[in-house]
Amino acid sequence: MKKAIIASVLSALFIGSLHAAPVKVACVGDSITFGSGLKPGDARYPQVLATLMGPDYDVKGFGNPGKTAGNYPGQAGRWFGSTPQHKQALDFKADIYISNLGINDTGRWWNPDLFVKGYDDLFKAWKTASPKARFFAWGMLGPDYRGPLGKKAFPGNCYPDVRKYALSDNGSAANRPEAEKLIASVARRHKAALFDALTPLSDHPEWYVDGLHPTAEGARRIAEITFAKLVKNMKIKQPAPQLETGTDSLIINNKGNSGILLDGWRLTDGTGTLVFENATVVHPGDRIIISIGTETQTDPTKPLAIKSAKSPSAFKLLPPRK
Repeated sequence: MKKAIIASVLSALFIGSLHAAPVKVACVGDSITFGSGLKPGDARYPQVLATLMGPDYDVKGFGNPGKTAGNYPGQAGRWFGSTPQHKQALDFKADIYISNLGINDTGRWWNPDLFVKGYDDLFKAWKTASPKARFFAWGMLGPDYRGPLGKKAFPGNCYPDVRKYALSDNGSAANRPEAEKLIASVARRHKAALFDALTPLSDHPEWYVDGLHPTAEGARRIAEITFAKLVKNMKIKQPAPQLETGTDSLIINNKGNSGILLDGWRLTDGTGTLVFENATVVHPGDRIIISIGTETQTDPTKPLAIKSAKSPSAFKLLPPRK
């Protein structure tokens, strides 16, 4: 009887050892990572990213509103390295650190030297806590639709005439280009992969609550952009997309338990071809519907369409070329 119990325990331990622990992903950052401006029940971008990454990944958000990458005189407590979230992210010992810091650095306290030193210190701390971790960071910072009241503020901020906010950007627009260049230099030293959080969001002011903080739709898009960067850099295994035909449309289903990045996949009828790009993502259990119409639409944030005179059954979905 005792031998049977021991054998059962050893068998359970052996089977358990065959299942690798989830890859730990730490999203560190300011109010955008924290989810300021979102309604109760809205998913923060790290939560959406967790869904996209699937059960083999443990994604946690370590966001703190108003925090900076640099440690500035007169701004006590604003440096991210002084926060409980920083300590929690270190204790987490993540395999991947994704940093969204820099927007709050560009105010009146801006100091390039202190910015670089503070960001360097953060990367060193993450590397000490988890020596084999991989690093990703927002190189082009997320858009800020606020501006000097009544004026445009680009470059640095995106401020179209179609929407004006009551709050000023506090002069941060002028310092953003320099901050982004310095982020790139810090990233090179720490072998951090950068991605662009500005361009994919810079023509969607409707995705922002107050000009700076994203709505649930904006947070979802940020998660998709982040997921796309991780997939392309880490060759993450994904479910296979499944193509179905409708009456005058094509349907790409994701029946897996993690997201699918379609970038590089081709939808073709032999003459016309739609190549997916710009972080086109199918969430687990979700689908994308592509209309067959008079023109081709390739913006993943808008209804997709492909120009064709053929029936849906003529189309094939082909994987990216190697």
